[in-house]
Amino acid sequence: MIEFDCLRVTGKIDCFTLRQMDGNVGILGEQNSNKEYIVKASMKQVKSWGRLYLNGVDVLALKDEEFKSYLWVKISQIPSDPYVLFSELYDIRSHFVEIVRSHSDQSHYAEDLALEYIKLLGLETSVLDKYSFQLNPVEAKKASIALASFLNPELIFVEDIGCGLNDTQVNVILNSLLDLESVVDSSFVILDNDPAVISRMADYVVVMLKGEVIEEGSEVLSYPLHPYTQAYLGGYLRPSPLGKGCKFSSSCPFSSAKCLQNPPYVDLGGKKVKCNLYPLVNKK
Repeated sequence: MIEFDCLRVTGKIDCFTLRQMDGNVGILGEQNSNKEYIVKASMKQVKSWGRLYLNGVDVLALKDEEFKSYLWVKISQIPSDPYVLFSELYDIRSHFVEIVRSHSDQSHYAEDLALEYIKLLGLETSVLDKYSFQLNPVEAKKASIALASFLNPELIFVEDIGCGLNDTQVNVILNSLLDLESVVDSSFVILDNDPAVISRMADYVVVMLKGEVIEEGSEVLSYPLHPYTQAYLGGYLRPSPLGKGCKFSSSCPFSSAKCLQNPPYVDLGGKKVKCNLYPLVNKK
C-alpha cells in the first residue's frame, strides 16, 4: 500500500495527499506546476514535511542510512534526463552490479538480472559494456528504466518521458514501459505535461497547478471538471498571472467574487475537484 499524506515543500508543494494507489497514477501539470518536487521530496532530495507510506512504513521519517536501504529496492526514479543516473567513469553493467552490492552480498546475480531487463526493453546486450556518453537518448532512457526497475521496487517515479525525444521515440519508450508492467509488481507514478503520455500509462489522474492539486479521478482526461483542466486538455490554455484564492481565477471564464477565496476540495464520488462550480457535498 502506497500513500502520500500531506507532502509539502515550502513554496513548491502544498499538501499533496494521495490514497488512490490501485494501479498507476499520472500527475499532469505544466512545466511550472512544481510536480517534480513530489519526486524530490519523496527521494529526500529536498527538505519536506508530511509522510510517504510504503506498506505502513513512513519512508520520509527514516534516517538517511535506513532510507538508503530503501532506494532501488522499495522506491526508485526514472528521471527526465536519464544520463544523470550514470557516472561516466563506469560502464552500464557496473551500475547494476553496484546497486545490488549495496543491498546484498549476492552481487553475482546482478549481471543476469541486468541482461534480462536489457533484453526485455529491446536493447542490445552490448549496451552493458558501454558508458553513458556512448548511448543515444533512447538507449539511455531504456537503460535508466532497466536500472530503476530491475530490483522490482514497490514505487517507481517516471518523470517527463518525452524530454529530449521526438514523438516516435516517445512511443518507443512508452511501449517499453508497458511491456515492463507485465513483469514487475511496481506501482508507477508518472509525472508529465503531455496528456497523451498520462492517458497511456495511468489508471488514476491528478492535475496540478502551481504546486496544488485541483482535480483527481479515474476519468479526468475523458470528463474534466475544473475549468483549468478543460482549458489544458482543450489546448486553449494561455499564460496568465496567478490568481488570488483559486489559482486559475484570473483566467477562468467562470470566475466570480467567491473564487478570490480558497475554494473547497469537493468529493463528487470517485472524482474530486477544487472549484466553486460544484456543490459542496463532501469536503475533503
